[in-house]
Amino acid sequence: MIRCRLSLVVSIAVLLSACEEDGCGGATCPFAEPTHQAVVKGVVLDLSDQPLEGIYTSVRYTGETRSGVGTQSDRLGRFTATARTDLGTQPDTASAWVRATQANPPPGVVASDSVRVLLHFTRRTEPPAIVQVTIHLPVRP
Repeated sequence: MIRCRLSLVVSIAVLLSACEEDGCGGATCPFAEPTHQAVVKGVVLDLSDQPLEGIYTSVRYTGETRSGVGTQSDRLGRFTATARTDLGTQPDTASAWVRATQANPPPGVVASDSVRVLLHFTRRTEPPAIVQVTIHLPVRP
C-alpha cells in the first residue's frame, strides 16, 4: 500500500518537473495545449444532393489506428472538425481520412463513406488552414 502511494507521488513529481523545466506550456509539458491545428469543414449529402442531419463524422490520420476528432452534421448536413497536435520536428501536413457514418441506421444497414484529405497544420494563434469536403451517403434523409 505504501509502495503504491510512493509510486503515485513520484509519478506526479516527474510530470510536474517536465512542466517546470520549460515553464509549462512548452513541448515537454504533458498538460500543455497542442500547439498546432487543422480544420476540416464539410457537408454530408444523400445521393440526391439533399443534406443529411445527424451523420457522425470523424477524422482519422492515415497509418494510425487511433481515431481523430469527430462531430455530427447539422440540419443542413454541415460539420466542422478541428484536429490539434504538437508538431515538434514533424512536417506541418498529415494525410487523413474524413469518414461519415449514419448515426442511427436501421437494423442491419450501415451507410458509411470516406474521403482522403491532406491536413495543413498552422499554429493555434494563426488563422487555420481549412480543408473543404463533400461526402455522399446512400441513405434516405
